[in-house]
Amino acid sequence: MTRTKLLLTICFILSPLGVLGQQQILNTQYIFTRHLINPAYTGVGNRLQAALLVRDQWRGIDGAPKTQALSLHAPINFEKTMSLGGIMVSDKIGVTTQRAAYLTASYKLEVKKEAFISFGLQGGILTDQTNFSELDGFADDPIFASGNRTSFRPNFGAGVYYYDEKFHVGLSIPNLVEQKFEQFAFQEGSDINRFIYLDNGYAFTLKNQMILDVSTLLKVQSGNPAQFDINAILGMRSSIWIGFSYRSFESFDFLFRLKLARDYYFAYSYDIPSGPASLSRVNTGSHEFLIQFGMNKLTKPFKPTRKLWKR
Repeated sequence: MTRTKLLLTICFILSPLGVLGQQQILNTQYIFTRHLINPAYTGVGNRLQAALLVRDQWRGIDGAPKTQALSLHAPINFEKTMSLGGIMVSDKIGVTTQRAAYLTASYKLEVKKEAFISFGLQGGILTDQTNFSELDGFADDPIFASGNRTSFRPNFGAGVYYYDEKFHVGLSIPNLVEQKFEQFAFQEGSDINRFIYLDNGYAFTLKNQMILDVSTLLKVQSGNPAQFDINAILGMRSSIWIGFSYRSFESFDFLFRLKLARDYYFAYSYDIPSGPASLSRVNTGSHEFLIQFGMNKLTKPFKPTRKLWKR
């Protein structure tokens, strides 16, 4: 590794350490499927990839968030410079469910040998549905007399992603359009706010076919304190990965990933709450599961990238 790259990596890894804040809800295993946070990741790995994520957050609290996400992406030409993908997300909190469906696209350039920069866009629709009928006393409360509410909004996102065999850095804005979903004439409902992700990391090659991947994710949102994650994942013989994460003043996370077969992976993470005492006392943590599949869709030989995850 050159001195310039080493200094750049250190700056990226240490830069979030000075910021404070409570992390907004975010899935823990984006480190295995960055397509969910950056459309420029579409096609990275040069093969067809699919992932299904299920998250059960804050176990023990009624109405706690439950999230499901499906990701699919692949190159669409033999040069593997253009890629398309899709994302579907369902996020339920209490009696309100927000869903999103996006198409993603990226264009990739090789800036030097085995180093690439990818530019990505995404566009789709958001829905916000509140089922008042799930509330106790729904039939007796005149406020809810008009029944359930459903709203639809378009939204767009953009990102850029640079990567080589060991280093990566990405910048993305998943929601370019801020949205407000009103439930009543006198009260605003759910909001979809614009925020920026800065994702970066470096994979260190160790002895005995082991790799240590260290990364951070910085999230900036207007009107709120900056938030960050710090991740460290140890990969052993490209078959087993064990790691830990810290989400700023919200949780300490344990991660495990296993290669089930040639192109199949299973991952699990458990988040131990470390945020406000009032919240950590009434929940037993968050569970997250991830199933991944990948295969070589195009027949032309491709260059391997990011060996740590065998993408």
